[in-house]
Amino acid sequence: MERKISLNGTWTLYRYDGLTQTVQDPVGIFGLQSIPAQVPGNVELDLIRAGELPEDIFRGMNIREAEQYETCGWWYERTFDAPETQPGEKIYLTFEGVDCEAVYFLNGEQIAVSDNAFIPHEMDVTDRLIPGENTLAVHLPSSVIRHFNTPNETYLLHTMHIVAAVEQRKPAHSYGWDIFPRAVTAGLWKDVSLTIRDGYEFEEVYYTTWSGDLSCPRLRFYFSINAPIPDLLSGELEVRIHGKCGDSEFYGVEPMRKTKINRKFVRVENPKLWWPYGYGEPNVYDTTLQLCRGDRVLAEHRLNVGIRRLELVNSNVYKNGEGTFRFRINEQDMMVRGSNWVPLDPYHSRDKERYAPALALVSELGCNMLRVWGGGVYEQDEFYDYCDRHGILIWQDFMMACEMCPMTPELMKNMEQELTWVIKHLRNHPCIALWAGDNEIDCAFAGNGANPDVNEYNRSLMPKLTMRYDPFRPFLPSSPYVPGEYYKNYRQNSEHFTESHLWGSREYYKSTFYTSSKAAFISEIGYPGCPCPESMAQMLDADSLWPPKNEQWSLHSSDQNGLLHRIGWMWNQVCQFFDFEPDNLTDFSLASQISQAEAMKFFVERMRIGRPDKTGILCWNLLDGWPEATEAAVDYYFRKKLAFYYLKQAQAPTALMMGEMDGWSHPLYVANDTLHPVSGTYAVTDIETGEELAAGAFTAHANATTKLREIRVSRTKPRMLLLRWTVDGKTSYNHYLCGMPSYDFAQYKGWLEKLGTLYGVGK
Repeated sequence: MERKISLNGTWTLYRYDGLTQTVQDPVGIFGLQSIPAQVPGNVELDLIRAGELPEDIFRGMNIREAEQYETCGWWYERTFDAPETQPGEKIYLTFEGVDCEAVYFLNGEQIAVSDNAFIPHEMDVTDRLIPGENTLAVHLPSSVIRHFNTPNETYLLHTMHIVAAVEQRKPAHSYGWDIFPRAVTAGLWKDVSLTIRDGYEFEEVYYTTWSGDLSCPRLRFYFSINAPIPDLLSGELEVRIHGKCGDSEFYGVEPMRKTKINRKFVRVENPKLWWPYGYGEPNVYDTTLQLCRGDRVLAEHRLNVGIRRLELVNSNVYKNGEGTFRFRINEQDMMVRGSNWVPLDPYHSRDKERYAPALALVSELGCNMLRVWGGGVYEQDEFYDYCDRHGILIWQDFMMACEMCPMTPELMKNMEQELTWVIKHLRNHPCIALWAGDNEIDCAFAGNGANPDVNEYNRSLMPKLTMRYDPFRPFLPSSPYVPGEYYKNYRQNSEHFTESHLWGSREYYKSTFYTSSKAAFISEIGYPGCPCPESMAQMLDADSLWPPKNEQWSLHSSDQNGLLHRIGWMWNQVCQFFDFEPDNLTDFSLASQISQAEAMKFFVERMRIGRPDKTGILCWNLLDGWPEATEAAVDYYFRKKLAFYYLKQAQAPTALMMGEMDGWSHPLYVANDTLHPVSGTYAVTDIETGEELAAGAFTAHANATTKLREIRVSRTKPRMLLLRWTVDGKTSYNHYLCGMPSYDFAQYKGWLEKLGTLYGVGK
């Protein structure tokens, strides 16, 4: 059995100027400027605590002050006492996450190097520790200096300005993105520990739901054991498996039979299946595998087991009008309602502390899937555990986005190590629905007239590794995926793809750009909305709050490089929606949030109404990773925009909604994304006058969208209709905005006052 000793806490942080100095040995750190450091942490956070950077690093232009430290090299150092061990035990030093290149020293001797911020780095230090106090030091040279000192390929196939990032396995957004500032950080951003092992451990564990009959399925467990060879040859070792979910349990025992690798089929009587939110309960079996010799437990491994079968039915393109992209869970087609998930902070040592409120928002919004975006990080165990137990499927991008990485042997090997760890580490989570090779790199190829099939990462390495380590889970080469035969005339051919990112110029949200898309599945779509005045006052200096035409607004709607400014989009959307130009922040923020909320609600409802041809939508995005004005439904400070409340109503598993005018009438639908029919009563009224336009009883078919009737209203008259339905004594609400822009701002605020009470706006 293993035991762990944490090395987190206070370290000493030294720095040197990488432009003028080279400090390659821990002896050289004496005399360097030093400050206390917290591990896990990032160097900027330590500089803030030391008073060398502004306390509110995200306010105004303060983030730019951190750029002066980008060319610094860093040394972390601490001492610790060697732990006591028993004969045969080994001691391993583990760094769960180091950003980015690092050289490790123990008692002045170099013991390892690493160059990947995403994965753990472990080293055997059994014979390197000395009795009593030991000194551990980690050297982090400047990532920026490394970029300028590294021979580079010419990057012709790029869509962002992150060329420096493609040579390094660190979060791509670090060099600036349209949703993140430039923050080329460094640090020991995850846990550091010593692990003492006695030679017995589960090296690997993998399971899958094996049999075709889900009423009495068989689970297939694969496991690899580390143990002394004489014990493995003795035939005395066995693996015992036990899983429990409420009153349902399963058991299995398998002798090792003189091998270190084995498998075991375990039949589950009366199983509790794992379902995504809205379709059933996300039943998780708390499962333990034990390596035993007689009554003695030598090693133990715990995991979440979800009994479920998930398929991706994907034709990639439409041919002769036929095609699809849809997820099937336990033999049922599902409607995906979800969001894209981006990192919760530019300094990732703080991500975990934001998990609880962020994930609570996911559940409140009624998401059944999140897409972990490929420009960020692989999230930590607590994130995936929550999703396992709350029915939230995960579309997991590998961490590559928008830029073609050089296909050098060194980087290919680095990626192979990363992918191997990621797949093995996450594959046993029932929430993992899909491995996606990258974000928009196929588009980068095709948009530049190149065939994406030459990409060795997502056409060769990734499918090989997913097939080797997780063969029963879907793999998608890129999002969106561009089959090689369709790269020519990419813009014209993109309308044939079954899965799409629907962006464009953020024009009127009911324009043909949005309504004419044939894609069955929209994995990115968004519409910007200005945060509330309280949040804007928290992120901008007082003299920059209004008007929104200054460097602080620019920075907080893009990044330091000004890649993308959302100010113009938001301004144009407000002017179009209400036909007026705001002269104060309060009106601008509210008008912008209204246009965003109506747009995002429309996007979701369009997909749900379009069943069965439409199969899912992942809105961009739930929550900002730093203070900014973007498409997020919730800002960095956890203040909800109006879009959050509108989406919450539109994403309810059962919801009343209206379609666009066809002929002289608007169709009224009930979308029911549950596996049982739903019956109740409904009423449609004018929210301002109280006039009742329709009422009656309804029955909604299971796992389908049912048209109830048509309602005749004027195409041109602006009005808001309140949709009310009652099922099993519970009354719910939605609304529909009639007419075409422009709307009267004062009138809409009156509607919103009534609507907000029903939706719980502000709560």
